Amino acid sequence: MESERLARRCFAAFARGETEKLFELVHADVEIELHSLGPGDALHGQDAVAAFVEGRRGHFFEASADVFRPVDEERIVVEGRLRWIDEDRILRDDPVIWAFEFRDGLLFRSTTAQSVLEAEGLLAGAPRGSER
Repeated sequence: MESERLARRCFAAFARGETEKLFELVHADVEIELHSLGPGDALHGQDAVAAFVEGRRGHFFEASADVFRPVDEERIVVEGRLRWIDEDRILRDDPVIWAFEFRDGLLFRSTTAQSVLEAEGLLAGAPRGSER
């Protein structure tokens, strides 16, 4: 499905450090919830994503995807891991479940969830073409 293809492209660009390619894959009005910074912390728009990625240069920060569960062509649940070194220099390695929504072939929304069921519910509550 298209949602899986797009999600795989996003993870691949991030893993390879292809910053410019990553920015080409996100919608101008993107919203990304940041699991590593705490509940409710989010990036809004391409400029915020660019600033976040730039701020991580030289720091260990890794997101990997293991299981892709497409809901439809625009929505997918991804199970993976997030690894980073926090401000206390402690290595964090957490399982993460992401709910991705794509619009116009670009990442529009990324939200973390506690379970696959919760992620599917988040995506079910986001009707196609809805403006947030």
